[in-house]
Parts: sequence; C-alpha cells; structure tokens
Amino acid sequence: MLAALTMGAVAQNTDSIRVKNDTIGTKKKIFGEIAETFPQFPGGQKALMQFLEKNVQYPDAAQDYDVEGQIIMTFFVNEDGSLSDISARDCKINRFNTTRFSQETESKQKELKEQFAKLFAKEGYRVIKKMPKWAPGKRNGKITRMKYNVRISFVNPYK
Repeated sequence: MLAALTMGAVAQNTDSIRVKNDTIGTKKKIFGEIAETFPQFPGGQKALMQFLEKNVQYPDAAQDYDVEGQIIMTFFVNEDGSLSDISARDCKINRFNTTRFSQETESKQKELKEQFAKLFAKEGYRVIKKMPKWAPGKRNGKITRMKYNVRISFVNPYK
C-alpha cells in the first residue's frame, strides 16, 4: 500500500548537504568533519519500511478523487534518539481521477490539491511522531543531532 522511497540524513550544520542513507557505515566528509554513522531506525532500513507500511494510512478523503502522491518528511534525530522538529515538504500529487477532477473549476482543483497535500502532510507527521527512538548519528566520535528525510508515498489501496 505505501512505501518509503528514499531516506537520507543531513548533518546539523545550517549549511548542510544531503547524504543518501546508503552511506551508513562509511566515512564521508561533511564540512571538514568525518560523519561516521548516520541516524538509524531500530532494525535498519527494512524495519523502517515495514513500520511505514504498517502505520501509514491512506486518507479516506483522497479516495473520492483516487489521489496518489508523495511527501518528504524532515525531522531531527537528537542525541538521545528522540525525534523533533518534524515538518513536511515537497508534497507531489502524482495521480488522480482525471474524469472526476476535470469536472471541478480551476480554483476548486487548486483547492483540492492543497487539501490533499495537507492530508498527506498530517498523516506523515502522525506516523513520524509515533516512531520509537532511533540510534543517533555520530560525527568525529561524538553523538550528534542530525537532520533526516523520509519520503512517504500514498497509493490508493481501494482500487
């Protein structure tokens, strides 16, 4: 029904650079420092995917228009493994029922797209908030607060 398509971690610095999650366990230079370990969901990427598949719910309101899309959830993994500063960005509507959607006025179509983006963001926030503590990242041998991105896809399970 749902899948996390991409995940990534970012060092805390405000001039941060995104680094794909597949670099976990390798050493990468970020801002002249060595990032040794990026934050990790308990059990790793496979467990994170399973958690998302089990917990993310397709919004009922999106079913009427057969809306499918994706959103990137951004948050910080703190030194103690807790998550904070959860936000949503880059919501994309990938698919919708064109016959039904085209019956709406242009302003209504715009309003609906915004509504669905908010529904996806709200659901993404709910699921991230529900996550257990993560293993924090390390930089230069010290546990460090790091930014992390998770892409969540919403696929209509009723079709």
